[in-house]
Parts: sequence; C-alpha cells; structure tokens
Amino acid sequence: MGKVLIMKRTRSFGVAINASPTPQIRQELVTHLYEIGETVTLDPRGGYLRNPGDPFSVLARLPPVGTEFQYRIKSVNEPYQRVAAEYQLKRAVQAAG
Repeated sequence: MGKVLIMKRTRSFGVAINASPTPQIRQELVTHLYEIGETVTLDPRGGYLRNPGDPFSVLARLPPVGTEFQYRIKSVNEPYQRVAAEYQLKRAVQAAG
C-alpha cells in the first residue's frame, strides 16, 4: 500500500496534512467547531461592526474555503445575514444568572 494522508485540525492554520507510510487507514474527522443554533460573537478587529460583542446565531455550516470552515450567521440587531470564517468567531459567554 502507499501513503495514507491524515488530516489534523489545528487552531492557527486550519488543517495540517501529514503523509504516513503505515498501511493502516487512519482518519481523523475534521468538523466544524460550532453547531447550528449556537450563539457566537464576531471578532471586531475587521473594523466593520457597529456594536462589537453583539451575539450572532449560527444559521448554517458552510463548506471550507481553503482549509477554513465558513458559517452563515445572523444578529438580531441587523436585518441581514453574514458569512464568517471559523477563525473570526468565538463562543458567546453566557451571563451567570
């Protein structure tokens, strides 16, 4: 058998691919970090947010562009939806109640 490609999730660069000479087929499932319906915040460093820190709801998980997964998100404070890359999102902090 030839080489087996193994995809491994990394935080800084998305996906790293390593070639392995082992005959066993090993696969690590690479999946989205956020679920549909989950509340996230959008990184304000892009400079295009009126209210940084506003919560967004994940509406859909989209295929990756390059190695980075994409999401369709919507804020209750905006009339439109956005598409954001996974690295631009963070889980929203729930207020202790």
